[in-house]
Amino acid sequence: MHLDALLTGQPSEVLTRTLELSRAERKTLIPELTAVFKDSSEFIEIEPNTYGARNPLKGQRAATALWAVLPAGDPLLRRLWLASPTILERVLQDRSLAERKTIALRMIGHQTAWEAIRRMILDGDLEPIRTPDYYSGWFRWAGRFGGKSLAERLRTEPEALTELWELLALEGNGDASFAAFDKYVRDEDKWSTALLELTTTGEVDRTRLLDLTLEILARDFAAFRAQWYAALHETFAPTPDERAAAQTRYARLCGSGLPRTVSFAVKALSLVDKQGTLDDEVALQHLPAAAAGRGAATAKLALKLAGRIADRRPELTDLAHEVFEAALTHEASDVRTIATARLGVTPDAPDVVEAAEYPEPTRQPWDQRKTLTIPLDIPDTPAAVAEALSSLLADPDQADLLLAVLDGTHRVPGQLQEALKPLLKRATKIAGEKYAAAVPKLVATLILGLSGRDVAHPPQVDGWRRPLHHRVTALLEGTARPVSAATHQGGWLDPVAFVSRMLEHPEAPEDDVVDALLRLAPDTRTEALSLAAALTGPHAGTIRYALGGPAIEDTGWTALAAARARYPESADPAAALRGEPGPPITWTAKVAPNEYGLATLDIEQAPETVSPNAPWLGARFERPDHRWLGFTECHEAVSSPYDRDRLEALVAGNLFFNDLDAGYPVEKAALLPFLDSPSIPGYPGTMLIATTLVLKRPASAQLGTDAALTLLDRRMLGPRALGEALGVLGPHLVPTRLAPRLSIIANEHPIAILSTLDALLPKLEPAHRGVFALLELAADLVERGAGTISAETKAWLAGFKGSSKAAKAASRLGR
Repeated sequence: MHLDALLTGQPSEVLTRTLELSRAERKTLIPELTAVFKDSSEFIEIEPNTYGARNPLKGQRAATALWAVLPAGDPLLRRLWLASPTILERVLQDRSLAERKTIALRMIGHQTAWEAIRRMILDGDLEPIRTPDYYSGWFRWAGRFGGKSLAERLRTEPEALTELWELLALEGNGDASFAAFDKYVRDEDKWSTALLELTTTGEVDRTRLLDLTLEILARDFAAFRAQWYAALHETFAPTPDERAAAQTRYARLCGSGLPRTVSFAVKALSLVDKQGTLDDEVALQHLPAAAAGRGAATAKLALKLAGRIADRRPELTDLAHEVFEAALTHEASDVRTIATARLGVTPDAPDVVEAAEYPEPTRQPWDQRKTLTIPLDIPDTPAAVAEALSSLLADPDQADLLLAVLDGTHRVPGQLQEALKPLLKRATKIAGEKYAAAVPKLVATLILGLSGRDVAHPPQVDGWRRPLHHRVTALLEGTARPVSAATHQGGWLDPVAFVSRMLEHPEAPEDDVVDALLRLAPDTRTEALSLAAALTGPHAGTIRYALGGPAIEDTGWTALAAARARYPESADPAAALRGEPGPPITWTAKVAPNEYGLATLDIEQAPETVSPNAPWLGARFERPDHRWLGFTECHEAVSSPYDRDRLEALVAGNLFFNDLDAGYPVEKAALLPFLDSPSIPGYPGTMLIATTLVLKRPASAQLGTDAALTLLDRRMLGPRALGEALGVLGPHLVPTRLAPRLSIIANEHPIAILSTLDALLPKLEPAHRGVFALLELAADLVERGAGTISAETKAWLAGFKGSSKAAKAASRLGR
C-alpha cells in the first residue's frame, strides 16, 4: 500500500489499514514511517515566537501505524504518540503474549495507556503488572474526577477495592502518593474521605485498615507521607476497645525516627490511659524514646504520662524513672527541668564558653586585597586532560576545573585522540541534544573536535559567554594562544603572568585580551606595570592603563574592559574610562512581592550598573540574540571575578524564590568560593549565607552552614552582620528550621551566634510563629556564659506575656 493512502483519516482508520497488512508488508514500511514521524514531529518555529511540531496530525498518523509495525523492544515506541487507550488495546491484541507484556511494561506509565492495560489484565489477555508505574496509574486515574466522588468511582471500578490493599501498603513517590494527592483536591475527591465512607458502609474492612495504618507507621515512610496514615487512623475515631487492642503497637511507635509519628503514638497512649485500659508496664518500656526524642511537646506529654503511672502504681517507680532519666539530655530546657524536678536531682551545669572575640570585619579597599591564594592545578598530560573533561561531562558546574582544562588542553595539542576515546559516546549524546545547556554542549563539542570528528564550531555571541566560545573555537582550530588563562582559583589571573604572556604574543586576539583584563587580580600590579613598559603591539597602551598607567583615548570594548580592570567597583566603565569612576557601589536588600504577588528577595546595588553597548564581560545588556544556546552552566563564575558580588546577589534571590528540594544547584557557583578560598563577604555574600540558613532545601543549607563555619573560624564573617541579614528575611524565617542550623554553628562559635541572635531577634515580631526556638537557643548560650544581650533585645523581650513557650523562653533570656 502506498504510504499516502495508508496515512489518511482518523488514527483508528490508519490502524485498521495497517493491521490488514501482512507482517512482511508491515516490516518494509518501518524506514519510511519512521522518517515521516520524525520529520512531522520536529519542533520548529511555526511563526515568530510560536513553536510546535511541523505537522502534528501527520505525525500522529505515522505514530499509530508504527505501533503496529515496530518490534516490541524498539526504543522508538516510548516516543510515539498514543491517540487513545483503544488504539493501544488493539495493538496489544495483535501481538503475542510475550510482546504484549514488553510493550505494556514500556507504556504502563503513559497517561492514556494505564486503563487499557489494566482492562486487558482483568480480562486475562495480559499477565499482571505490578510495577511502580502501574501503581502510579491509580493516582492519575483518581485525578480524572468526572463529576463523581472518589468513593463512588472506586465502587464501580472493577477489582478496585481488592487492589486498594496493595496500593495502601506502598509509600509511593512525588505526586504518586496518598499524602500528595489529598493535599490539592476537594474533600469528596480525597482518598481519606473515600476510605472513611467505604468503611462506614462495610465495603472496606475497618479493622484491617486500622491495623494497616499502624503497620505502615512502623515502617518510617517519609514524614510527609507517614503523617497521612496517622491522620487517617485518627479520622476513623477508634473506639475505646480498638485503642486498647492497639496499645502495644502504639507503644512501639514511640521509637519511630519520625517526630510526628512519636507524637501520634504518645497521644494515643494518653487516650488509652484516660479510659483506664493502659498496660502500664508496656507503656513505660517504650516511653523513654519519646522523652529523649525531638519535640518538647511530645517529650513533656510522655513525662506527664509516666508521672501519672508512677503516682498510681508506686511499684513501677523504677521504670518511670527511666523515662525521666532519658529526658535529662533533651534539647529543650523546660523538658530537662521537669525531669530533674521529678527525679530530685540537680541538673548538670552547662559547659562554660571559652572567651573569644568576633570583630565585625570590613573589606579592604580593592587595591589592597590579596586574591592570589591557591594556584589552579592545570592538567598537562593527555590522561589528566581527559579525566578533567570526563568530570566536566558529569558535573559541568565546576568553574575552576573548566578554566584549568581549557589551559591544559592547549598544552598537549595533537596528543589527545587516544585519551579521549572513552568519552566519545557521552560527548556525542550531549552534543546532539538540541536544547542542551551551553557549557556541557561546548565541552562535548570540544571533546569531539579534539578527537578528530567533524563538528560545527560554536557561533559567535556577545556578553559574558563570548570568551568561553572564543577559547573553545580557538582550541578546535588549533590557534589557541591563551594569554587570558586563569592562574589561580576563582578565575584570577596574576598580572605579571599576563604581561609576560603578552610579551610573547603581542598580537593576541581582542577576545583573549579582554578576558584577561577582566581577570586581573589586584596583587602584583605594580610589578606588572614595570614589566609592561616593554610591551608592543595594539594592546600595549590599554594594558598599561589597566595596570595603573597613563590614560588612553581609545573607547572601544578593549578599553572598556581595561577601565573595568582599573576601577572594578565602578558601576559605569565608560565613565571610569573618562576618569569619572563615580562613588563606590552600595548594596541594599528587601523582601517584597513581585508582579504576581509572590515574595522575592531583591538585593540591589546603587548606583545601578551601566552596561555599555559593547561585547564585553559585564552584566548582560539588552540586545536581541536569536541563537538558542541553552542555559549556561557554571553561571557567571567563568567570567569576570569582579562580578562576584553581583553573582552572589543573583544566586541568593534565585534560591529564595525557588526553594525546592530538587533543582539546579545554583548555590555551588557562589558558596564554594568561600570554602575553597575564604574571603570577607560583602553585603550580597552575607545575605547569601543568611538566605541559605533559612531554606528548606538541605543542599543549600549545608553549604551555607559550612561557609559560615569556615568564615567564622577565620574571623571573616561579622556575627551581627549575619543577624542583620537574617532580619531582612523577617516574616519569611522559619525559626524552628533556622535554630538547629545556628545551633550547629554555635557548637563551634557560641559567642558569635549569640551576637547573631542579639541582632536578629528585635527584627522579628513577638508573635512570629516558632520564635521560641531562637529564644531558647539564645537563653542556652547566655546560661553557658557566651555573653549578654543588648538593651534593645531586652526591651523587645518585654513584648512577651502569658505562659506560652515563647514567653517562658523570653523570661529565661531576660533574667
